[in-house]
Amino acid sequence: MAEFIDKLWNWGHLEGSHNWTVKQELKMSPEQFAEEYGIRNSFIVSYMGNITPPFSNLAKRFSSLNQVKWSVLGDASTPLPESELGNTEDIIEVLKDAPNITGGVVDDFFSPDRLERFTPDVLKKIKARLNSRNLDFSCVLYQSQLDLELDKYMDCFDTVTFWIWGCEYVNNVREYLDKLFKITKDKSVMLGIYLWDYPNEKEMDKELFEMQLSLYIDLLKEEKIEGVIFCSNTVGDSDFETCKILKQKIRSAL
Repeated sequence: MAEFIDKLWNWGHLEGSHNWTVKQELKMSPEQFAEEYGIRNSFIVSYMGNITPPFSNLAKRFSSLNQVKWSVLGDASTPLPESELGNTEDIIEVLKDAPNITGGVVDDFFSPDRLERFTPDVLKKIKARLNSRNLDFSCVLYQSQLDLELDKYMDCFDTVTFWIWGCEYVNNVREYLDKLFKITKDKSVMLGIYLWDYPNEKEMDKELFEMQLSLYIDLLKEEKIEGVIFCSNTVGDSDFETCKILKQKIRSAL
């Protein structure tokens, strides 16, 4: 089942980034998450501006990971880079020391300030620059954004990562996926799962989490999606039921 584990990803933030919401002093890093859960692929995303160029020292720290996709734009609370192409050139700069970097990602992208500055033309420049170095380009899309006019953006990305923000909406997952696949057509898709219910600042509902996890793993095994992403190492050392379920699911599949 090596192929199964190779398709799982961590939505990586620096350790402690989410302690404010979980109200715990959690300390698990992306590389520790890889050791503990066996998920050795990770996005590395700036949170509240806590990752800034140059990236060389941090990239070396993540050398034990199999694959890394680095944020061209961090989360919504991270200031936008001054460069026209975001952190694209900063990512390319560290490739010589970090050959495990395989892509770039724009987090929290479909918001007015980001759409205004990063037009389709600019996004295509970023994609072309990354692709020229054999790196792919991903974006984050939420269920609340599925009714936006997205067609003109689909050619700007190699992969769409899709997330359901708010545990109460997970019951509608099949409806959202139907919309998503109509929008993305044959494009590469990864599906994200939260280990913590961020907007409600509480643990995810156990039954909804198990349902979502089982559905996504089935889609992965059916090769209808390219990967499943878990958010995040920042709660990986908690005693949440979601973390226990994820560990057990991985053990049973290997």
